[in-house]
Amino acid sequence: MTNLHRRRFLELGAAATAVSLGGCLGSSDEMPAYAEWIPATDGGVHVGYLDFSIATEAEGGNELLPLILPTNATGSPREVLSEVSGLDSVDDPLLTWPLEVGGKLIAGAALGIAVSGLGHLVDPEQPDRGIEELFMADTVAVGRGTIDLDEAAETLRSGSDGPIGEIPFEESGSVGEFTLYEPTDDETLDGVTAISETAVLVADTREEIQRVVETTQGERDREIEETETFEWLLETAGDGHVAGGWMGPIDLEDVYFGDPAERPVDDLLRADDDVLASVTFDPNEGEVTADLAVQRPLDDATASRLESQFGSESGDHSVSIEDERVTASGTYSEDVLDFEFAQPDRTTTAIPDASEPVDPPKAVAKAVPDDAFEFTYEADQDRVKIGITEDLDVEEVTFEAVKADYEASTTTPRADMYMYVYVDTEGDTVVVTVTVDGTSGVVARKEFP
Repeated sequence: MTNLHRRRFLELGAAATAVSLGGCLGSSDEMPAYAEWIPATDGGVHVGYLDFSIATEAEGGNELLPLILPTNATGSPREVLSEVSGLDSVDDPLLTWPLEVGGKLIAGAALGIAVSGLGHLVDPEQPDRGIEELFMADTVAVGRGTIDLDEAAETLRSGSDGPIGEIPFEESGSVGEFTLYEPTDDETLDGVTAISETAVLVADTREEIQRVVETTQGERDREIEETETFEWLLETAGDGHVAGGWMGPIDLEDVYFGDPAERPVDDLLRADDDVLASVTFDPNEGEVTADLAVQRPLDDATASRLESQFGSESGDHSVSIEDERVTASGTYSEDVLDFEFAQPDRTTTAIPDASEPVDPPKAVAKAVPDDAFEFTYEADQDRVKIGITEDLDVEEVTFEAVKADYEASTTTPRADMYMYVYVDTEGDTVVVTVTVDGTSGVVARKEFP
C-alpha cells in the first residue's frame, strides 16, 4: 500500500491504509447501472465503482466492506486499519491489478463525499444507512441510495466534522432535482456538493455536476452511446461490486491515489489504453474471481506476456485475444489472499512532548536506521510529507498527526515511498511508530509548523 496523490479538492489521504477487495456475486452481459451516469467526452474517461450490497448479499459480506473502505476512513481517518497480507506474494496481475488499481480509483469518490462532512453516508459498517452505490462518473463522485435530505442539508450548513475539519457549506443554486452547496471558506476547500433524495454528487465545478445530471435525464449523450469500445469494456468486465479502469488516454495524476507508475504491469496496461477490470469476492463459495478487458496495440511479445501472466495463479482461467482486444477471467481459491483486521489502540490521548528523546525498543531500533524518514512541511496545504529513504523490513509503519487526530499507515515501506499527514494549523506533533515482530515503538517525533 502506498501514498496518496490527488487534486487539492480530494487531497486527504484517508484511504492510504486500504487495499480494496470486492466483487460481483455472478456476472452478466447487462450494462451496469452506473454507465447511465457517465457523459460522453472528447477525451479519456475514468471508471470506479463500488456496490455496497455485498454486505447483505453474501455471508460475511459485512466484513468485506471495511476492506474496501475502512470504517470511518471517510470521516475521521484513524479508526480501522485493514490489510490483505497475501497480496504482495501474488504474482498475477489479473487479480492484483483490479485489487490495487480499482480501489485507488474509487477512493476519490468516498473522500470527495467525506470532505463535505457527509462521510456518515459512506460507512461500510452501516451499508443500509445511506449510500448504496459509490462510483466516479468520470470526474464527478456519485453516491446513490436513500438520502435523508433534511439531515444532509443541515450537515452541510452546520459544517459537520470531516477529514479536513468543520467547514460550513451554503446553498448556491440547483440543477434538476439537486440542490447545490459550496464551502463558505473557499481558501481551505473548493468544489461543489449536490444532494437529492436519491444521490449525492461532488465535483470541482458546477458545470461538471450539471453535465452528469443532464446525462441521467437524457439531455446529453452517454459515453456508452458514443463509443463502442466503452460499451464493450463495461459489458465484458464492468459488472461487479467493485470495478475500475478507464478509456484512454487519461492523466492518472488527477484521479489515482499513489504513484501511477507503481501499478502492476504498468507497461502492459497503460494510461493510453482502454482497460476495465473487476473482482468477484464470494465468501459463500470461498472463491475470488477476476475479470479484465483491455484494448491496446498488440505485437507478438505483448500478446505472449498477456497470455502467460494474466491468470497465472488462478485455478481456472482463460485469456482470449482477438485483434487488439484481450479478455481474461480467472477464479482463485480463498487461501490465495489472507485477510486481517486490526483496531488501533486509542487509549492514550495525551499529546506527546516532541522534545522528549526517541527511545524505541531494541528490536525496532535495530530495524530502523536513524535517517529512515524525511519530513517536509507543506504549509499551503496544512500537511507534512514524510518520505521513506530505504526499504524497511518491518510489519507496519504508522504516521500520526496527534492534535489533528489524523493517521495513515503502510505495511510495505519502501525506499522513495512517501505519505501525507494533515496537521493542525495552530501547531501539531507528527509521530512515526514502527512495529517489528509484534513490538511497537516511536522512531521519530517532530513538531509542525
